[in-house]
Amino acid sequence: MTSSVPDKVGFYALQADGMRKVAVYDRTGDGVTLTVLDDRWERMARGYLTDGILLQRLGAMVTPDHPDLFMEALLEPRNMTYYDFRPES
Repeated sequence: MTSSVPDKVGFYALQADGMRKVAVYDRTGDGVTLTVLDDRWERMARGYLTDGILLQRLGAMVTPDHPDLFMEALLEPRNMTYYDFRPES
């Protein structure tokens, strides 16, 4: 696994008391897994896992079929105000 790309990325969402972790993406030898911590955000978190996310650097959607690119895409800077992805490893 590429050392510059983290093995774990937290998905944080704006709550009444601030940003809280609602899901975690883990890159393993078998691919990327998702652990949902808040069911209210499961649909969105799972959507990135199944539909992919735009990797702006390449101008293309990437899915967990390409774990390094997927994890990189999660962490690209975006103009999001109510959710965020943060490296955890």
